[in-house]
Amino acid sequence: MTSFERLKKILKELPGIGDKSSERLIFFLISKGKDFSKELSESILELSENMKVCSICGSIDETDPCSICSSGKRDESILMVLEKPRDLFIFERTKRFNGLYHILGGLISPLDGITPEKLSFEKLLQRVENGKIKEIIIALSPSTEGETTTIYLTKLLKDKVERITTIARGIPFGTDFEYIDDFTLQCSVEKRQNID
Repeated sequence: MTSFERLKKILKELPGIGDKSSERLIFFLISKGKDFSKELSESILELSENMKVCSICGSIDETDPCSICSSGKRDESILMVLEKPRDLFIFERTKRFNGLYHILGGLISPLDGITPEKLSFEKLLQRVENGKIKEIIIALSPSTEGETTTIYLTKLLKDKVERITTIARGIPFGTDFEYIDDFTLQCSVEKRQNID
């Protein structure tokens, strides 16, 4: 296998990258020269070596606990529950939420073998039982798995916090947060609703 074919194969493992996109990226890298390619590869290696999973919320950061959990400037009475670390970065980009986060690490999906035991519900319960959290905002993708997980969370937490809310709908069903604009996300948090 040539170096071109090897890089093409690796690039195709990235989300949204197929044959044409991988070739376009390779030709871009070639046109930028060796210095750019070296800096890019060093940055990727540095990222993979420095990133840690936060032992409190489950997000990724260069420190453990992460900069959000250890800031001391966040509203510790509100906790937003998310599916994956990428969702946290998307909500943080709106600069509208000042509470804490909890990453589940996925959504309940029995057909895919993802049961509650495989997600971080135990750690979430431990955080809730410390007594500081008054409101849980459930901010999961609007999908069948997201709704299943929301129902499970509501039953799990209903007698443990004062308020359980979910972000306002308006986000298309079956859409990943990654593809939602900042304004829609901002409105969905601000117009969150109680779950009865």
